[in-house]
Amino acid sequence: MELKHEARNSIQNQEPTVDSHTITEKESKVFEYTGDANLTLKGISSGTVYHFRFKGEKVEVNYYDSFAMMAEPDLKIA
Repeated sequence: MELKHEARNSIQNQEPTVDSHTITEKESKVFEYTGDANLTLKGISSGTVYHFRFKGEKVEVNYYDSFAMMAEPDLKIA
């Protein structure tokens, strides 16, 4: 019984590991505007207002807002 208790404690004391791929997925994304005028969007998750003023402008977008931004025809991931 003592051996099982020691094994359980060694597992509980290990530091959690995070896959490096997961970390990069949570980082913000940069979008480039491809339209001709200007475009203002409000992030669906964060509520942040993103303003693309001219063609070719690149704006950093919150990770959680980026999914909705991908549906915009005048935006592409830079």
